[in-house]
Amino acid sequence: MKNKIASIDFSLFITVFMMILIGLMMVYSASYTYAILEYGNATHFFDRQLMWIVLGLIMFFIVSFIPYQLYGKLIAPMVILMLVLLTLVLIPGVGVERNYSTRWLGFGPILFQPSEIAKIIMILYFAKAYMNKRDYIEDFRKGLLPPLILLVVVFALIVLQPDLGTGISLLVACGSILLISAARWHHLFALGAVALMSVILLATSADYRSDRLTSFMDPFADPLGLGFQMVNSYVAIGTGGITGAGIGNSIQKLGFLPEAHTDFIMAIIIEELGILGLSAIVILYMLLLFKGFEIFKYAPDYFGKFIAFGVTIQICFQAVLNLGAVSGLLPITGITLPLISYGGSSMLITLIGLGILMNISMQISQRKKNSERNVSKAI
Repeated sequence: MKNKIASIDFSLFITVFMMILIGLMMVYSASYTYAILEYGNATHFFDRQLMWIVLGLIMFFIVSFIPYQLYGKLIAPMVILMLVLLTLVLIPGVGVERNYSTRWLGFGPILFQPSEIAKIIMILYFAKAYMNKRDYIEDFRKGLLPPLILLVVVFALIVLQPDLGTGISLLVACGSILLISAARWHHLFALGAVALMSVILLATSADYRSDRLTSFMDPFADPLGLGFQMVNSYVAIGTGGITGAGIGNSIQKLGFLPEAHTDFIMAIIIEELGILGLSAIVILYMLLLFKGFEIFKYAPDYFGKFIAFGVTIQICFQAVLNLGAVSGLLPITGITLPLISYGGSSMLITLIGLGILMNISMQISQRKKNSERNVSKAI
């Protein structure tokens, strides 16, 4: 046990913990006015976020000490559980509706998003499947296609909620594993083209999605309607300057910017902490990306490599989607900022994914120490 504790990747943990602390502080700052008006309690969202953080950190440390190889043996029941939960969400009276979407299951006062579970389970499934298929991965029908069938089913179940943003995040995470799986490039290109066309068709097939595209391209065409959220995000970002107005001093969170503590928390961070605040968070994500790629490079086996790459890309791509939407560079997808935004399911599953990443890193460290010990004995 002492050897395992000594193998903890403290640089990874400190990076994650700093992001959580910044996020918790900013969730409170961005939400306390709305919390007072809506619930009569300034710490309503802070308390709930803290609860999920504590639960998430407990799971992070538990998962950190579970050999990641175990998930390969449990992948079948995990996939079945995922499919059951995603199906239950779509059953009238079972799934919980919020903002015209049915994405949650309710357990008393607690709401949980099965699509968040799907993100980590599909990464584990793809990692296991394509590790086993490496010898015949160039065979499209036998090697490449079978796991993609499950991906299409899961993607469809998530889009039906509807939640295209999470579906896209899932496609990118699983696609990243395909990218390093030694599959033929022309197969990857064809699959990428099909995926891109499917997303474009889905994005333009529903009025509310088309409206998001319209407001993204020209929010000032309807500043009090479709472009309201984007315009107020611009105002928050534009008034932040270098150092911001100071923590707690945002004006846009006072009912002007919808989803100020969830999807658009970065706009509030920039308004209150300025470019310095934005830079700090971007640097932390870059550190997380570097750590993830480092763990991918030195992972003991292909299963570990695929998991490390998939988890890292999924978290960082979600951050890119969120930052792009907040700044008006990408359409609004409803994707939260990992480890920063308010959201229990996202926080819990992200920390579980990072716990698996930590275990891979710990095994790398243990193998390195064992190798050095064997060398010293040989000398």
